[in-house]
Amino acid sequence: MKSTNITAAKKYAKAMFEVLTDAKDLEDGYADLIELRKIFVTNPKLIDILDDMRVSDDQKTSLLAPITKNASDFINNFLKVVASYRRFPDIITIIDQFQQLYEDDKKIVRAEVVSATELDNNQQDRLAKAFEKRVGAAKVIFDTKVDKSLIGGIVIKSSDVIIDGSVKTRINKVKELLLN
Repeated sequence: MKSTNITAAKKYAKAMFEVLTDAKDLEDGYADLIELRKIFVTNPKLIDILDDMRVSDDQKTSLLAPITKNASDFINNFLKVVASYRRFPDIITIIDQFQQLYEDDKKIVRAEVVSATELDNNQQDRLAKAFEKRVGAAKVIFDTKVDKSLIGGIVIKSSDVIIDGSVKTRINKVKELLLN
């Protein structure tokens, strides 16, 4: 994605965030945008068709009808703006940028947790609570993965923090000390 597209996506996202905040409709707008994102992620060809100049406006309207039929006024207006400025190729990026603004506002932190073994729900909850305190978040959302090469322990990576408590890293540090 071009940096100009990201810049534009950030502007659209900021404008939507301000509109929804002023209307005191941030939660519903966020939920609607996340659902809309799912539609476009699962149907990437739809983006191509909606951006195609050869497809008539009537055809595009009929393609969007199942989405817009029960959608909020906000979503319908958003789709009209995206269509009129030909930003359908950027729609997922716009929603992603909005989600980032929303999560920053709500102090929600996303982090990747890599562990040597599968973490159960209780372990994930305890880890989330400890990480929330560590980074000052109201909520932490983990994306968990298993990497047996860690031998034991965990590695947590968020946009601002990396905590490496893996046995593999500890062994490598001991090796370094012994070799120096």
